[in-house]
Amino acid sequence: MNPVPGTENQRWTVTCQDAADGTGDMIVPLPDDLLSEIGLVIGDTLTVERQPDGSLTLTKTSQPLKVNQP
Repeated sequence: MNPVPGTENQRWTVTCQDAADGTGDMIVPLPDDLLSEIGLVIGDTLTVERQPDGSLTLTKTSQPLKVNQP
């Protein structure tokens, strides 16, 4: 589903992928337009909430960590 820019409660639908490392962890691929729209960058922390319908809600909870590079 492609959201309409500037609307409230935008939704993106993605398919989670098994991390295939035996942990049961999942990879949630986030589309570039989602990252851009809500200003996510590497180092941001997200909260994951499972909804009654089985979907997941991701919420940005912090600013990115600053990493010093040589």
